Amino acid sequence: MNKKKNNPYDRAYWFSEQLRADSKLLDTRVSSLLDLLYEHSQLKRKRYKEHLPQLRTLVLNLLKASQTKPPSLTIPMSSDSYTAFERVSFKVLVKHHVETLVAMGWLSKHSGFRYGEQRRLTRLELLEPMLKWLKNIPVNANDIERPAPKSSVLVKDEKKNVIQLPAAFDEELGRRQRRLSQVNEAFAKSFFDLFLSENELEDLDGRMLGGAELDPDQPPFLDLSAKYLIRIFNNSSLEQGGRFYRGWWQNIPKEFRPLICINGDFTTEMDYSAIHPTLLYALEGKEMPYEDPYVCGLLTEELRSVTKRAFNILLNAADREQAVKAIRNQSLLQNSSSNGIHDEQTLIDLIYDSHSLIGSYFGSGYGVKLQYLDSEIAEAVMLRMLPEPCLPVHDSFIVRVGQTSKLKQIMDEEFEAATGVKAGIKIKLLELSDDRKRIVNELIDDELSGFSIRLNKWRKKHHWKFFVDGGTAYDVPQLTGR
Repeated sequence: MNKKKNNPYDRAYWFSEQLRADSKLLDTRVSSLLDLLYEHSQLKRKRYKEHLPQLRTLVLNLLKASQTKPPSLTIPMSSDSYTAFERVSFKVLVKHHVETLVAMGWLSKHSGFRYGEQRRLTRLELLEPMLKWLKNIPVNANDIERPAPKSSVLVKDEKKNVIQLPAAFDEELGRRQRRLSQVNEAFAKSFFDLFLSENELEDLDGRMLGGAELDPDQPPFLDLSAKYLIRIFNNSSLEQGGRFYRGWWQNIPKEFRPLICINGDFTTEMDYSAIHPTLLYALEGKEMPYEDPYVCGLLTEELRSVTKRAFNILLNAADREQAVKAIRNQSLLQNSSSNGIHDEQTLIDLIYDSHSLIGSYFGSGYGVKLQYLDSEIAEAVMLRMLPEPCLPVHDSFIVRVGQTSKLKQIMDEEFEAATGVKAGIKIKLLELSDDRKRIVNELIDDELSGFSIRLNKWRKKHHWKFFVDGGTAYDVPQLTGR
């Protein structure tokens, strides 16, 4: 199986000028650091008003970067890269702040990271003095926030590069941008977290780091500030791809999703059952002939996960030969040679035989068009749920427990409106063990726990009427109303 070459610095945190944190004590600490930089650089013109905000932004990025392994920050080091930035400048951020910290031995540069065909980016590794200083600032990495992105609809070409469509598409892009902005604006006022203790959050970061070591495209740690959605279209088309990405809940291991908290409450996850096979049959004017399209004939329950992955490979492959190679490269049949299925060709033949009505879609690259269809349904569901936040994971949705009935009705209606057939929906209810209930109650009762601090901060900022009406930060999350 061909894998992308793994470089530990691929997991570096990417610099963002948008990071922010509410803390007056942080300003005091950053001001002291700026004095230290001035002393080392011997800068003659000390301009605190201009230099302090940019150092504050750098410090917040370094705090995020301190979570990576090795702790490192990807940042542009050329002056032309900063023309698009609004809050930071090359002269101050790079030439003074970054280069002084490098000269002090707090950061080290790893140059030459290739980004795009011509552009290169530098990774800054955080050294012991920098890490030691960051441990003493009054902000936790999970307290850092960011605003919703101004541009949240991206179009990529066949080589996965972001492109700008001709002006003729401006109206359509603007419409899609406004619709997603409605969702992100609701997310900005909402609280998304996990019912996990600080030790469990560290364990989760360890799991995510392990996943990133196998796949550099995966985030290496939990970033609660990544709460906004980006919609990505493919193949230079606004009718291919279009799924929603970059929400942190999409990147955590699946078993942690039942512990997602929305606005202080537990959540329920609901998904469309076998959405792509169902969509394909709907396109042919037919209803799904199987209770489970991945379990039929010699395609047994034992082979379900293999069949499902092979089915999706067939939809995305350009032809049968490409599908065979992909199944072989992913070693799908390595431990599944049962029921007479010993090779990729046999597996593909069985899928074709079981789904002859939709066989014309296999080996046609149609998968990206199905993603567009399911993303249109997902957008409609999220918009109709507003102002209630509804977190998408492609073909499933996560909502507060009290919103289950509303979500199911909307999912049914939007799927039928798009396809003409009724949807299959699975409901995943949160079942808490006694140990888990104890931990959650401890998190809520302990006003010094990271979870309670974050929840209380959100309630004061976005939900102040909750306190006026007599609520407290100790209230038990909602468990009823499913």
